[in-house]
Amino acid sequence: MLKRLEVFLIAALFILITAIILIIYSKQREEDFKSHSNLIQKASVHGAAYAINLQLLDKHRHVRLFSDEYARLFLQLNKFPADEKTVNDIKGRLQQRFPDFFAYTITDANAVPVLMDLDLEIGDACRLDLSNFARNIKTDKNKLQNAVFIHPQPFHYHYDIMAPLFSNGGAARIFFVSFYLKEINDILKTHELPGQNLMLLRQSDPALIEVTSEGVRDKITREIRLSKAEQSRIKVYEDIPGTDWRLVNLPHATYEKQYLRGLWKEAITILLVVTLALFLLIIVLIKFPGRRVEK
Repeated sequence: MLKRLEVFLIAALFILITAIILIIYSKQREEDFKSHSNLIQKASVHGAAYAINLQLLDKHRHVRLFSDEYARLFLQLNKFPADEKTVNDIKGRLQQRFPDFFAYTITDANAVPVLMDLDLEIGDACRLDLSNFARNIKTDKNKLQNAVFIHPQPFHYHYDIMAPLFSNGGAARIFFVSFYLKEINDILKTHELPGQNLMLLRQSDPALIEVTSEGVRDKITREIRLSKAEQSRIKVYEDIPGTDWRLVNLPHATYEKQYLRGLWKEAITILLVVTLALFLLIIVLIKFPGRRVEK
């Protein structure tokens, strides 16, 4: 006959073994979750970065094609800069070609505007971008892409795509087209996963937010700069070629903690259920013994 102490020892041993198994299993699930989460983040960031890069390459290509296709209009403007009909004709064609078109400008080779769109205010960011592009086309005509980043014109945050206008025998001019960031914003929205935040930051200023799935920097409801704690949570990122942008994934602060907390709650619940079941079984064995339990 089993002694009561032996019954309790067997039950305690069974509970201990169950607890060890649950701990090992839960830790394995925890590691699997972190590994799987990291893979998902990488896939999400890479997919969004690839889509943004294709979008920008397409913009560069189409702006150059546009300048070639309507070269006669640009030659007309070169001769008669005050020709409003030609100015509006180019603008109308740009609006038809690019749904996210904002404004356009033409400058001389020294980045001095010779034609200004009334919707566009050339700020410091635009001037810097223009100067860099003007310097590049003077030194290397094969380098015909400007580095893309947000130009923070009030109420009209945008980015610019530039192309040289080479006139016959004359100095090159710069044709640059400004675009809203709705399409970039949509890419982030469609690639963002629950518990994650996709953001474009500045490579030259990694704490500064450029675009999120919520919108452009002037539209978001959070602080426009990442805190040090937020920066430390970023494990996955990818730089966008030809830009000053870095695409990062910022996990929600509580998403992983909540999942892991739920994981361990589940393990504890199972252990409590097993313990309760054994306790009830012991009571049954003591009160209704098939074999008498010695005291």
